[in-house]
Amino acid sequence: MAKAPQGLLGPFIGKIGNVVGYILNGEYVVRSRPRKRRGKKTLKEKKNTTGFGGVQTWMKPLKEFVRVGFKDYGTKTGGYKGAVSHALLYAVECEYQNQYVNPEKIMVSGGELDFPVACDMFLDADLKLGFTWDTGIGTDANAYDQAMLLAYNPENNSVVSKVTGAFRMDGADFLQLFPDKEEQVYHVYLGFVAQDRSCQANSRYLGKVVVPER
Repeated sequence: MAKAPQGLLGPFIGKIGNVVGYILNGEYVVRSRPRKRRGKKTLKEKKNTTGFGGVQTWMKPLKEFVRVGFKDYGTKTGGYKGAVSHALLYAVECEYQNQYVNPEKIMVSGGELDFPVACDMFLDADLKLGFTWDTGIGTDANAYDQAMLLAYNPENNSVVSKVTGAFRMDGADFLQLFPDKEEQVYHVYLGFVAQDRSCQANSRYLGKVVVPER
């Protein structure tokens, strides 16, 4: 049964015949009711389903981070959906049944903000993961933009991060990693968020670091 909160001439919410009315992101939307599927999925559909499941599994531990990193970017709503959409388009590799997410092609932030012309990372003997970057200010940048630091081990869903780290003008920041019962491999990313939080920079994959077992 459908409801018409604004009267007979207004939009409706619910089911009428073969259509459904609902609210999405503050807007009224009408769509056809889904039909029961007949026949087997095509190979392309199987690839899309497998890829989407792999990306969801890979990205889920990063949800809070990419909500900031992809704010208003990638899709209409941005955030986590924007990050997943980008990963599906660019980071899923290989064929059906052998598909995997390539960490080197993942972005954890996206936008028009200038990224530093150079950056680097290192892991010292105390397992301090250091990040360095050029402090030059481009056309679309500010000295008070803040670094977004991320180290992610998808094997055990371990995430070490700073959503708003050091200022661009500082040129350096770090994350403290810790050993575990087994050796850990972290994928490392660096992004930036604008001082006024209006946009972000496309993140960079900086490589892998290995944390030995304790």
